[in-house]
Amino acid sequence: MAKLDFQRNFKFWTVVAILLTVDIVMGWIAFSKVLIPEIVATNGISLVGVFIGINAVLIALFYFNNRYKVDPTLSRFAEIENIFKVTLGTILFVILFNELFELPVIVSSTVLLRYWITLAVTLSAGRLVIRQIQKSLLKKGYGAKNTIIVGVNERAKKVAEYLTNRHLGYKVVGFVTPDPVQKSSSEQLEQPILASVNELKQVIDNFQINEVIIAFERPNHNRLLDIITLANGSPVSLKIIPDMYEVVSGLAKTEQIHGLPLIQINPEIISRFEKFLKRFFDILSACIVIIPLMPFWFILALAIKINSRGPIFYWQDRIGMDGKQFKIVKFRSMFKDAETHTGPIWAAEDDPRITNVGYFMRRFRLDEVPQFLNVLSGQMSVVGPRPERPYFVQKLMEEFPFYYRRHKVRPGITGWAQIKRSYDTTIDDVRQKLKYDFFYIENISISLDLKIMFNTVAVMFSGKGQ
Repeated sequence: MAKLDFQRNFKFWTVVAILLTVDIVMGWIAFSKVLIPEIVATNGISLVGVFIGINAVLIALFYFNNRYKVDPTLSRFAEIENIFKVTLGTILFVILFNELFELPVIVSSTVLLRYWITLAVTLSAGRLVIRQIQKSLLKKGYGAKNTIIVGVNERAKKVAEYLTNRHLGYKVVGFVTPDPVQKSSSEQLEQPILASVNELKQVIDNFQINEVIIAFERPNHNRLLDIITLANGSPVSLKIIPDMYEVVSGLAKTEQIHGLPLIQINPEIISRFEKFLKRFFDILSACIVIIPLMPFWFILALAIKINSRGPIFYWQDRIGMDGKQFKIVKFRSMFKDAETHTGPIWAAEDDPRITNVGYFMRRFRLDEVPQFLNVLSGQMSVVGPRPERPYFVQKLMEEFPFYYRRHKVRPGITGWAQIKRSYDTTIDDVRQKLKYDFFYIENISISLDLKIMFNTVAVMFSGKGQ
């Protein structure tokens, strides 16, 4: 297993290293041809140092924008478009800074624009050469994605033939049957039947599988859920044929492989750059809430102590990203030891366990404020699916096979489900909220986070919380 992981990682990092090297070389060509003859360094700054600084920023931006993907089948047009956007944004920022402040080098805005055009063209040319070499190697069988097809039927056979005969970067290793393996069926197929779906994880590990394509002859909802659950945690991309869309409505993103339409499951949820921005806004928001509003915290703490016996804060086990358990902190809104006799239960609308101050805090969502400490520590985000208790997670995992998908992102203080519905009181509430959580996960973005935050603030000031 360790050997297989090393082989996967070695191939990946080799291509990344080549991409990085070509970017640096192309960047130097643009820098030496345009900037070096025109730029004047001040304060003894080295021109090589200026180049290293510019290149480091560009490489970081390319990394955050997923421009170091090793997949040779990526759209070259999209890659070049992204290069032009990133470099243009960087140069425009430098030009604006150059006009408003004094840079450590003297260079005109016209020269900077010429540099941008040359840089974008040279970087694009380097990428095109690399991708073309990758495509040429694909035709010779190098760099293809090891692929298995789940299903043993005419549809699965046609998909295998399509992928095999067109040099699309997919190497069909074999088939996995949703039923017990029938050796007689393999005589009709060019590739072997490797195993049944119950052994999917072993097949993925043993054959270094990159892609799993699900091609059932007719809808089989339960088996589809089994496959997605069995493959969870494996470094593979799952795709299904379009007529199964209703099964995973709201969970999948469509793509085409040279005219062959497929629906992708478990795509990368958020880019590295968006992860960075989201974490930056989380830390900024936490600092704004914790530091300036600390006097307000003391007022709430005093009210809690006067209203009922017990601690000010309430600590509770919750399940976070990647299934890791952590302690969530809230202002105590219930009487001390409220669940001693009942065990873990959801709160009701007129819950007798809630104190008078607790009702007030819940109405304005103030009991959630201390969770910004969880945000600051990285256990939570300001926006995301609400974290649930281990007891309920276990039950919900049995009820909803897709529930684990909520653990692909950091849980949040507020979320799309929270501004659409009130607190959970029944299993049906959870079922409804899951739809909103999945929508958020598949459409996660900074703009959606800001929309949710503004709506949450509106709910707090309106006093419509529960």
